[in-house]
Order: sequence, then C-alpha cells, then structure tokens
Amino acid sequence: MRILVVGDCHGTKPDVDQEAVEADLILATGDICGDPADVRDAMFSSEENEDWWHILGEKQAEERINQSLEEGREVLEYLDSFGKPVYLVPGNWDWTGEDSQEFLSENRFQEIVDKFSNVRNIDGDVVSCNGFSFVGYGPCPAPEIPQYEDDMPESDEDLEKIKEEYADMKETLQELFKEAENPVVFLSHNVPYDTSLDRIENPDSPVDGRHYGSLIVKDILEEFKPVLSVAGHIHEGYGQQNVSETVALNAGLESYVMIELVDEKVENTEFSPILDD
Repeated sequence: MRILVVGDCHGTKPDVDQEAVEADLILATGDICGDPADVRDAMFSSEENEDWWHILGEKQAEERINQSLEEGREVLEYLDSFGKPVYLVPGNWDWTGEDSQEFLSENRFQEIVDKFSNVRNIDGDVVSCNGFSFVGYGPCPAPEIPQYEDDMPESDEDLEKIKEEYADMKETLQELFKEAENPVVFLSHNVPYDTSLDRIENPDSPVDGRHYGSLIVKDILEEFKPVLSVAGHIHEGYGQQNVSETVALNAGLESYVMIELVDEKVENTEFSPILDD
C-alpha cells in the first residue's frame, strides 16, 4: 500500500497532484486551517488568564476564524477531489470547539470535514483500510504533563488534574490499540517526545532547544510498537526516526511524505524537498 502523508498545511493547499494519484490512501497530520498573523500575535501576547480575542475584538476575531476555516475547507476540497480515502486528525489551529466563547464553542472543524465524502476525522477512533488499522490522536501542542519548570501550573492541584487528564487520554488510546484487528498506523498531530522529531530549533524563541513532543505518543509507541507513526506540529523536526520498533515520521510544514508498506512493514519513505522560509 502506498500512503501519501500531507504535513501541516496551515491553510495552504499542498502541491501533491501526482503523488495523490499514485497513493492508495492520504493521511493529514492536522493544522489544516489557516493561521492568520494577527490571531497568532494575539494568542502569544495575551496574558495567562486573558482571552486572546479580546485583543482583536470579537468581531474581527470571528472574521479571522471564518477566514481560517475557509482556507481549511479549500484544502480538504482539494484532498477530497482525488477520490481516495483521506484520514486526518485536527491540530491546535483547527477550531474544534474547546473554547467558552460562543462563536468558538462548536466544533467548526468537524463541520467542514463533514462536507466531503472521502474525508474522515479519526481523532479518538480506529478504522481499517487495505489490511491496516489506523488510530488517531488529535490536538496536543506540547507534552501532556509539563516537562520544564516555567511551564508548570501554579498549584499542585492543577498539576494533579493535568496528570489525571493525561492518564485518561492514554487509557483511551490504549483501548483503541487493543481494538485494532490489523497492523497499526498511528496518526497523531504531535510527534513523540524527546526524539529528533520534536526539538525546537529557533534561536529567537525562549524555548529554543527544548523538546515539545507528546508523552502519550512516545508511551504508545513503546508499548504497542505500531508499524508506523505519522505526525507533524513541530515543523523543524521534519524527518524520520525509529522509536522502539516503530518508524516514526514528522511530515513537517507544507510538505509531504510518500510511504510504501509491504508485508506489514515500512518498505520505503520518500520525503518532499524542504521549502525555503
């Protein structure tokens, strides 16, 4: 089976006309929707207890979110057009409804996914195709339990709540893996923690050099040893590494990977050229 993996799009349609025709299946790692610069700036400049949309104003924030969703819809329309199964998980830019503000309280991303017959969101799900099972795990911007002192919550009670949420999510994924009837391909938004795939490489960032992958993804790979792990999120980690017995890939930003699976193992991976910034 030939799989085309599309990395984080951020509202930009990938240039994969030929690759999609050759593939049996398409996987997308999330962050399908656009990330308007003023929204990103507002998010990073807002205080810990301040809602980012207050910086832009609710009207402008809603306009930008609608713009982001429309860009995501166009990406999905393009991927759907090839007539191949498209499995995806949402990323942290995909407006999945985890917010108290009214115009953000609904799962807007699922609404655009549901418009396309070939596209399926497999976050928290297991599906089978061509003799493989695909398990999905969506938004996860950083290690589920903080690993650095300045990321720690203010109280021990908050930390315990975080640990409980981590344990619950890990248990959910463990159950999905136990349900899988075939060799597993694990599709997640974030890559496994403490690998070559999750290291921040940005001298201008206060977290330069840190590892910000997913603890749960790392744990799952070590416990269940799926055939393949596919993710994105940390764009500079574009590449491949074996984790335990699993071939783990970071599909990067606006890039793609062609994968060939033969006899229940990864036979070949072909990465697209890295785009210049």
